[in-house]
Formats: sequence, C-alpha cells, structure tokens
Amino acid sequence: MASRGLVVAGLTSGSGKTTVTLGLLRAMRRAGIGVNAAKSGPDYIDAAFLAAASGASAVNLDSHAMRRDLIRHLAADGPEPRLLVEGVMGLFDGTDGGSGSTVSVAEALQAPVMLVLDARHQGQTAAALAAGIATQLPDGVSLAGVVLNRIASPRHEELISAALAERGIALFGSLPANGDIEIPSRHLGLVQAADLAASGALEPMIDKAAELVAAHLDLGAIEAAFAGIAAPETGPALLPPPGHRIAIARDAAFGFSYEHLMAGWRDAGAEIMKFSPLADEAPPPDADFIFLPGGYPELHLPELSRAGNFLGGLRAAAERGTRIYGECGGYMVLGETIIDAEGTSYPMAGLLALETSFAKRKLHLGYRRMTPLAQAWPGLEPVTGHEFHYTSATRAEGDPLFAVSDAAGRDLGTMGLVRGSVAGSYAHIIA
Repeated sequence: MASRGLVVAGLTSGSGKTTVTLGLLRAMRRAGIGVNAAKSGPDYIDAAFLAAASGASAVNLDSHAMRRDLIRHLAADGPEPRLLVEGVMGLFDGTDGGSGSTVSVAEALQAPVMLVLDARHQGQTAAALAAGIATQLPDGVSLAGVVLNRIASPRHEELISAALAERGIALFGSLPANGDIEIPSRHLGLVQAADLAASGALEPMIDKAAELVAAHLDLGAIEAAFAGIAAPETGPALLPPPGHRIAIARDAAFGFSYEHLMAGWRDAGAEIMKFSPLADEAPPPDADFIFLPGGYPELHLPELSRAGNFLGGLRAAAERGTRIYGECGGYMVLGETIIDAEGTSYPMAGLLALETSFAKRKLHLGYRRMTPLAQAWPGLEPVTGHEFHYTSATRAEGDPLFAVSDAAGRDLGTMGLVRGSVAGSYAHIIA
C-alpha cells in the first residue's frame, strides 16, 4: 500500500513530463525502489505506458470525475510503498472551476510536486517561474524541486541552477536538449503501448528514458522527495459491477478501459473474462454482461467486419437478452455501419440503429455528466465520463441512453442509444 507520493508536473503539455515519469519508474524499479504509477486526468493511453514502465497496473486519478476519497483510495491501493503521479497539461490547467487539474490531484493527496521545466530560450527566468509557482500552490502541497529539460549547455545549466539556489529551490538534475523520448502519435493522442509492444519498440523506448534519467537526475534526492499522502477517510464510492460474469473485449481495437473500474468490479465479486474481437473470438456464452470499451476500431475495420464469430456472438447474446454495453469505439461497433475516412462502409453488429463516419471529422472533447434515461445496467446512477473522438454519428435512431451536460453544467441534450438489452454512447465512464 502506498503511503508516500510525488506528482510530476509541468507548465505546459510537451514539457517533458512523460519522459521523466517513464524514466523514473523504470530506473527506480531497476534500483529496487518500489513505486506505483498513476496518471492525472482521464487519459487511459498514458496510463498504459506507465504500467509498462513500472511493471504493475497504473490508475487514473481524476479530480473532476472522482470524489476526494476515491482518489485517495486508488492512490493508496497499490502494492508498493510509493506513488508517482504523472500530471496532465500545465500544472493548473483544468475545467472552468479548476477541477481535473494536476494541482487539484496533488491537493487531494496532499502530495509534493516536482516541476519539469522546459528551459529552452530562457535562463534565470526558469527559476523565477518555479519560485512563482511555489507561492501559488494550495495548502498542503509543496514544491519538492525542479527538473530542467532541454538544457543546451553546461553554462545554460549553471545560470538556472544558481538562480534556483538563490531562491532555495532544489534542482534534481537537468536533461539535455536532445534527450527527448519520442512517442508516436495519432489522431487521438499517443499510439497505444500495446501497439509499440507488438512491434518490439516499447521496451527499448522505456529503457532509453530510464538510462537518460539515471544518467542526469539524482535518484536518491528524488526518492527522498516522496512525502506522506493523505489516507482515505471513508470507503470508496465505486460503480457497482454490471454483472456477475463480465466479458470485456480487449485487444488493439478495444484498449481504452479504466483499470480502477475493472479492479472495483473484481473486488465486488464479479468475474472478468477477456476476449479478442480481432482474433474473431465470440464473447463467452455464459457472460451476463458484455462490455465493448473504446479503442481504435477504425484501424481494423476490414477485420472486424469479417469477424463472424465475434459479430454473431454479439447478436446471439442480444437475442438471449444479455446486457451489452459499448462506449466510443465499442458503441460504434454495436451500430450498423462504420464509414472510414475514404468513405468506404463496413457492416458491424447492427444491434443499434447507428451509422458513424470518419469521413466527416469533428472533434468532440470534454467531461460529461451523464444521467441515465434507460437502464444500461442495474444500479447505474448519474456518472461522470469523458468524450474524445473525431467521428460523427451520421444516423442515430432510437431511444437515448443519457441526458448530458458538460463540465460547466451546460445542457448538451442527450447521448447514446438503447435498444432492448443493448446500449452505448460515445462517452467513457470514469466514476
């Protein structure tokens, strides 16, 4: 169980947080320093990279979607005594009210912050920025120190190091300007860790980050910077399991699921059974709930449209009245047709009167408060989720599943569809 924590933060996206976090997780693991990993915010892709680097499951900690005690429970509920949290965007960036930000997660945990500063095109100003940040942190959150990234020369480092020392700010080390670890990206963000693992590129990339961190950062000082985190005061408010035997699609096309949901369902006594649509596996016939998470089905449309066992298994389950739920990519596959970016149509399960298209791209992004208008599964109450996709529903007919508002409480109408025992929407449920 984790009792000490440290949050890796930056001033912007692209500041070097991911390189530092991946490198630290792997370097500490090599050094025999037990550490769990977590990602601030709703990003399930980054969490998979953190899990690969640490060798254990990584959780998401989301101060917009989760109550404080759930954040503290998930933070503590790991096998190692330390927790390293990778921040999201800039330290204070979040919703209109500030929730969902890295600093709000640090405040919930009462954990110190290690600031990764992109030092390109500046000298002593970097130290002034760090000093200013230290004065803006909420009660219970301190600035543990700084990592300088993209340092151009020894003289460049000396200037900033001296300015940090004058302000009493610890420097944990400096990474060179050519030290970034490039992670390939696609339209929804990073390529999945599983994709890189399948090509043999994941482990070399993480090892490179670990070697960079071990060579340039003071691991002993960073280990000492981990400080006690707040323990949960009550039991966590987890979503009830939607069934006793839950079949979950899990492969390169359906990789976007939150570890804390799966773990919570297992802890509540549910059996989790994974199957691969890309391998043309049907969901187990004895499942009483089938879950199709989001992912990248658009990269595998020919294979999915020809997966007779998978699609036939879904249809047979629907005929039996088995509850089936899909979100984002999984929701699209439950529809009749997916149209790719070139305008080619691919038939899918046909369980919802839904057609979606990549040919008409539009970004849909943000937190969603979702109130059920129909029963997707027993006990489902209003939940918070996150929407992030470029596809459009060119046809959606039937009963809506949720009434939806955004992070600021603005009414967005309805979302999703339900037909009999089959339901789904574009949003990823978080808590």
